[in-house]
Amino acid sequence: MPRIAAGAISVPVVVGFVALGAVVVVVRSLRDVARDTWALVPAWRSDARERNGARSSDAA
Repeated sequence: MPRIAAGAISVPVVVGFVALGAVVVVVRSLRDVARDTWALVPAWRSDARERNGARSSDAA
């Protein structure tokens, strides 16, 4: 009986750790995609400014 109880406890624990690992991988992937996309945004804005004839400047 103790073996069955230990198995009944260990299976959800292992499944929980696997699920937690999967969530971490997905969140990191989404974060990397968002970071890469955000890095492209200034390039998009500078292209739009140059097309409108504005000069590119970092002046405040």
